[in-house]
Amino acid sequence: MEVFIRRLPNSTTRLDLMQFLSSALKPRWYLLQFSPLGKLIQCDICRIDDPLNDKVEYHGIAQIEPPSAALNIIRRLNGEIFKTKKVEVRKYFRRSINRDRRHLESAPPTQNIIDQRKQDRRRPYIQTKLLHAGITSNGHLSPN
Repeated sequence: MEVFIRRLPNSTTRLDLMQFLSSALKPRWYLLQFSPLGKLIQCDICRIDDPLNDKVEYHGIAQIEPPSAALNIIRRLNGEIFKTKKVEVRKYFRRSINRDRRHLESAPPTQNIIDQRKQDRRRPYIQTKLLHAGITSNGHLSPN
């Protein structure tokens, strides 16, 4: 299951994010019940540039197995402080033309809907870049 970590601080490294997530993967006891062990499969940082407002946002996407451990991470880390910023942690949903709520379930997507899904309809001018390594601060990115 993929987990989305919203509003990362600008100075966040991939290693920082991995350590933050790994801290919630450590086993704990809850009222005679052991929390599920999980494994962090992949962790990336997504940089979103908003040239219209001259802003940059950073979000994390992590793949955690099994899904029960991912749900446990969401419960533990949602609303927690990470490097002086309160982060939102939730399940990550990938957009698809086939799951568009703007058309009926029985009808296939029309060309109009397919064209709308080519870009983010809320902010069509943003630029998204997936950072696999390095730190997020401007000018300090290291290659994979």
